[in-house]
Amino acid sequence: MDWHTATSPDIASMVTHQVCIIPIGSLERHADHLPCGTDGLVAQKLAQLAAEREPCAVLPPLYYAIHFAGRNASGAVCMPTIVFLQYLEAICDDVARNGFKKVLLLNGHGGNIATLNAFLHTIADKGKDYAVFLPPLFPSTKIIDEVKETADGGHAGEIETSVALHLLPDHVRTEAIPDRVSGSLKDYDVAPASTQLDWYGSFPDQYAGDARPATAEKGRRIVEAWVAALVELIQKIKKDTRVLGLLDQYRADMSSPRATSAELTHGRRTNADA
Repeated sequence: MDWHTATSPDIASMVTHQVCIIPIGSLERHADHLPCGTDGLVAQKLAQLAAEREPCAVLPPLYYAIHFAGRNASGAVCMPTIVFLQYLEAICDDVARNGFKKVLLLNGHGGNIATLNAFLHTIADKGKDYAVFLPPLFPSTKIIDEVKETADGGHAGEIETSVALHLLPDHVRTEAIPDRVSGSLKDYDVAPASTQLDWYGSFPDQYAGDARPATAEKGRRIVEAWVAALVELIQKIKKDTRVLGLLDQYRADMSSPRATSAELTHGRRTNADA
């Protein structure tokens, strides 16, 4: 179901499956042992494995995304936020123009989370005829707790390296795994506030945790759980009819705002009925 290897008639036939997945990653340093494109490569593999079990279209991954806090390291390519938002919107628009009205953003990079949540808000009142679905970064955390030996999986640490060993074995340089635990170097405390430099202040070399206990078997178990969760989500999205219906109603409400609660709930289930 890969869009980039499909023919034009193939794409047209895929529309019956309703859902198109856009894997989203980044280009950034992952310590010394993982490729800069790890997040996008993993997101694409997960999407492809899920599509084998629950048919849907899968776009090539978006590697040019958000990682301002890691631009100090060689290998980082970061998009300006406004450019990324416009670029992603244009892609979603054209996916929908091809007939896919349910777009699933499969994000593999923590630095994209805030921007992707903002994306959902920025397109909410633009009158789109398609729905966008954004699952959490880790669809299943239970399996992580079961397999990890270290206190924190971390960036390029035990969990991410295990997944890469399973999905991307030819791209992992095990001999370059640091012989140390990488803890936070942040030397200031402004809690509970956050700052724009918290990640850089904590992990300037883009390595968090300890990758030494990573194994391909751990990665296999994690991937199987994540794919199962993703398949279940795709099935739910396919069955859902309410979200697209609410989009139609929302567009109507925006063009003619309602004044009373009775008007706003007309034709809809109230919370008590849901």
